[in-house]
Amino acid sequence: MDEKQARKEKLKQERKELRKAKKLERQRRLEEQEDKNPLKFKEWFSLKGIRQEIKNVHWLTKKELARDAFVVLAFTVVLGVYFYGADALIALILKTLGLS
Repeated sequence: MDEKQARKEKLKQERKELRKAKKLERQRRLEEQEDKNPLKFKEWFSLKGIRQEIKNVHWLTKKELARDAFVVLAFTVVLGVYFYGADALIALILKTLGLS
């Protein structure tokens, strides 16, 4: 029994160390992300900061916009047909069962 309990304690300690290492890794990544954003809120919340942020925005080209719009419309049509068919099938089943 002592051996079993010792293994449990060892696993518990390893999990604790792993959680601590993960926490340190998350903190390190968070600090790196903060360094990548040079504008502080006060600087960003001015016309100069807003202009600088607008320059960093990736604006879509006409080709990208047309492609994305086509994808949205295609999915809308496909899902519309799917739901129409599912509704018609359910209505047919209910009608044959005499529930509708």
